[in-house]
Amino acid sequence: MPLISILMAAYHSDGTILAAINSVRCQVHRNWELLIAADCGSDYLALCRTNGIEDERIRQIATPSVGSGPSAARNAALAAARGDYLAILDGDDIWLPEKLSALLPLAEKTGLACDNTCAMLPDGTVIATAYPVYDEIREIDALTMMNSGMPHFPLLRRELAGPGYRDELRFAEDVVFNMELIARAGAMTLLPLPLTHYIQRPDSASNGPDAWRRAEAAYGQILTMLDNGGLSVPRGQAAAIKNALAEKRQLNLAFGAAVTAGGPISFQAFAAARNAPSK
Repeated sequence: MPLISILMAAYHSDGTILAAINSVRCQVHRNWELLIAADCGSDYLALCRTNGIEDERIRQIATPSVGSGPSAARNAALAAARGDYLAILDGDDIWLPEKLSALLPLAEKTGLACDNTCAMLPDGTVIATAYPVYDEIREIDALTMMNSGMPHFPLLRRELAGPGYRDELRFAEDVVFNMELIARAGAMTLLPLPLTHYIQRPDSASNGPDAWRRAEAAYGQILTMLDNGGLSVPRGQAAAIKNALAEKRQLNLAFGAAVTAGGPISFQAFAAARNAPSK
């Protein structure tokens, strides 16, 4: 049974990380290690012990400095990982128990697999899924992944991770990481079951009143990196990916205008409302 190393970046996650950890401990696939990269100086292992969680499969990893960012945090966890397969879970999201066991056979076959991310509110209200839940298992390319408008949390063979996340990116770093994974693997296998709950919290990195400004800076940074040839892009998709990122940038600016006008601060809720069919 392969060892799966789970990379978890955590930043001021005291109120959410126990649920994330317990969702890992409930996995049907039992051969895993959880590497918590605490980017805020918190002792999450002490928090676990206080709440009755003592599991030798859980380790805490130091980041380069406090507030080094999600890319640097995940890279610190990646450097300490011992598994042949990698999975990514943030400190404020949760998995259903079948997440690893369902994706592993696909990742063993193709090297890279993901489930159907489900964005939801903390109370369990579903906002949207990345893909229709009645979809079939299929291969998706980088453009499909980007156009879904939802983050993807894949299971992958370790060698596909390459150098890891781009340290210089502090927003949308997962989009770039997944794009480069697909460039190396050729495609990502999609299992349309929603096994990852992407929780939309008002104080999370992707929400809040200033999130759209950080996203705007990141999109400009990524487009410059693409222009300079600094990213691995799937063959034949460079122009289409640049166009997709430019469109995501425009959507983000529209989201920023809505936030500034006092509208909702959940990007996923904003995007879902724009994509909803008119009545």
